[in-house]
Amino acid sequence: RAERTRFVRHLRPFWDVHRHRLAPDVAAAIDALRDSGRLDVIAGKILEATPDGDGHIALAWRPRGEERIARTTIRRIVNCTGPQGDVTRSREPIVAKLLARGLIRPDPMRLGIEVDARLRAVGGDGRPHPRLYAIGPMTRGAFWEIVAVPDLREQTWRLARALSNAHWVGGEGL
Repeated sequence: RAERTRFVRHLRPFWDVHRHRLAPDVAAAIDALRDSGRLDVIAGKILEATPDGDGHIALAWRPRGEERIARTTIRRIVNCTGPQGDVTRSREPIVAKLLARGLIRPDPMRLGIEVDARLRAVGGDGRPHPRLYAIGPMTRGAFWEIVAVPDLREQTWRLARALSNAHWVGGEGL
């Protein structure tokens, strides 16, 4: 688990960029905006973002790999980090209620929720819930790359078979 945690902390952004590339037409549109000076793509950690009253944002940020603090005024911030994986920070009411009731808990790397091998959500007490299941990106801590259609199809098929007790059914043709 230590290696996975280290990978998530240090290499996940690079993996995500490689794994989830832009469609060529979207990349061309972004390139055109960058070439015209209308878009800057920067990487770093936002330290402070304060509306300045004129419709702009005063931004203090630390560029990736640097110690200095940069300051600039911008019009918009676009967060490209993807959905929040750490369920303890989720703004989704259903997720907050499930956490508060102890019906789910975050996986050890905080990429989603903890599930067992049968895709049952693991509660705060460490036991899988008999009727609460998760599939897809919420199970990243257990299955890592679970965003591609073939992976989602297989996971969904596994869950459907388990729920229907139809273990004899094969997945051919799906």
